[in-house]
Amino acid sequence: MIDELPEGPDPANDTPQSFSQKAAAMVLAQRAMVPQINQAVAEMNSLQAGGAYALPYIFDTATADADPGAGKLRLSSATQSASTVMRLDLTAGGQDYTTLIDTMDGSTSTIKGSIRLVKQGDLSKWMTFDVTARAAPSGYRNLTVVCTDSSSASPFAAGDALMLFFQRNGDRGQTGANGVLMLASATVTTAVANIDFLNVFTADYDKYTIDLQGLNTANGNGSISFRLAIAQAVVASSTYPMGSSGASSGTGAEVFLTSSVTGAGPFSIEVRNVNSASSICGIGIRGMSSDGTGGSGALSAAIREGACTAPGVKTGFRIFTNGLFNAGTVRVFGHRNS
Repeated sequence: MIDELPEGPDPANDTPQSFSQKAAAMVLAQRAMVPQINQAVAEMNSLQAGGAYALPYIFDTATADADPGAGKLRLSSATQSASTVMRLDLTAGGQDYTTLIDTMDGSTSTIKGSIRLVKQGDLSKWMTFDVTARAAPSGYRNLTVVCTDSSSASPFAAGDALMLFFQRNGDRGQTGANGVLMLASATVTTAVANIDFLNVFTADYDKYTIDLQGLNTANGNGSISFRLAIAQAVVASSTYPMGSSGASSGTGAEVFLTSSVTGAGPFSIEVRNVNSASSICGIGIRGMSSDGTGGSGALSAAIREGACTAPGVKTGFRIFTNGLFNAGTVRVFGHRNS
């Protein structure tokens, strides 16, 4: 820390050389004070945040699953608000925070806590996230996150000094009698081709219900399909045998829900036995969709049963279209094992 500024220049008594030296020294001292002032402001913000942990990081724009480097953090998507993973180096501001970071998933609640990222010196640039899980690769940590709000889609630039505030949630109380809990949801606000929940399944639940409400495709010309994920990677091989009333079963590269639709919903997908690495994973489909014609064929029903035969514990899923989704909500419910 700088206890005091160096002696300033005296225009009346200094020689030109000494005046320049003193002026240069003052500029250097003031420049050195900037990060110290930012740190002090961050510490005061931390106190105001009500006990949240506060860690200083430098933003790294790379998205790969790797250590972002000493004192840095990165997000998993170039569109920062679409990120599902936050990658933290174990050091921040020159200090080792391994033990602290490893408590970020300590809550037994589904949402372990919340993170607020703020650019130091510019509080108009910020993001907030819910934290649902933590992974521990060597030298850094991956936090599974969902962006809950942000000042813009990508508010941070390479090298930005950030402050990370983390507030842990309390432990989950006793589960209700039916053991069903909403684990995640997403509402389409901008046109997208995929809706991903690649890391939402856990060992606490063997069965999941996925509800689609008003899921619309642009111009009514897109099919809607479903694939499961293993180790957060979408399974796209021909491992989806499906059958339906009055139709023979077949094996495809995806679960085909409906085609050429304006709206799908209410629509539900039930996924069973996700935690078995060797047994098949059951998939049930039920719902109604509109093909957009407005005539007698405007509504169609889907009641089908099938499976995913790819070996491996299933970690989540993708809902996708050959067009673009422009509206709708997807909710994921878990049925507890006990």
